[in-house]
Amino acid sequence: MVPPVCGIMVGMLRLRGKPGPGDDGSLSPASGSEAVIRFVHVSHRPLHDITLAVHPGEAVAITGPADSGKTALLRLASAQDRPDAGSVVIDGVRTESVPGHRATRLRRRIGVVSAGSVLMSALTVVDNVVFPLLHQRVSFDPYERALRLLDAVGMADAVRVRASRLSGSQRMRVVLARALANQPRLVVADEPVAGLDRRAATEILDLLKRLTTANGTALLLATADEATAARAPRVVRLRAGVVVADVRADVGPAARAAARQWIERPAPVI
Repeated sequence: MVPPVCGIMVGMLRLRGKPGPGDDGSLSPASGSEAVIRFVHVSHRPLHDITLAVHPGEAVAITGPADSGKTALLRLASAQDRPDAGSVVIDGVRTESVPGHRATRLRRRIGVVSAGSVLMSALTVVDNVVFPLLHQRVSFDPYERALRLLDAVGMADAVRVRASRLSGSQRMRVVLARALANQPRLVVADEPVAGLDRRAATEILDLLKRLTTANGTALLLATADEATAARAPRVVRLRAGVVVADVRADVGPAARAAARQWIERPAPVI
């Protein structure tokens, strides 16, 4: 039986119609071989002349000390800010030239995961995943997708539990499911495992990487923790707003071993 709140939500969603991808021609998705996000000589305090690209299914950790520019880079990547100079291109769209209402549509293609992500405590787990789709037109059944995602993150037995009753690790699993609900082209994660114990952190990082990679979603993960960054197949290091290193997992046996930790188990199809 569908929980009452979610049943109302799904009914409202179905009334909105089912357009296919790219129903707004100005924001049509880029082809799979193109970079999902590209920074081209971007400056935005404290960042200076940042150039990098992330492709479909690629996971990149952004690391560096405090005030190195990690937060500024993620705000640009999630279309919350616009660069002072240069260009940020997300899914083929230059964010600096997109009008406000289209910027909102663009942000809906981006999943956001962070330690500070808030769930609606009065709603059930499944309602929290479905709720962001209320004001969007989608080409899939939102309730069924929410259930598949919750199963994928290990929360299938808690779909009707209220969010207020979740542990920190469970909350992050629901946040991850919610971030993937609208089949985003890009997921931006800001310190997603801050405050979790080592075991819970490892599980969340593993889920985050496997689910994004398996579905061709680009992942940008910012962290000040070297152990967390080392688990990513590619690590970009910032210092004083400048990229000082861009290292891929195929450089050296230690990096390859860290990358293998991400892919020990197959990801479920969502």
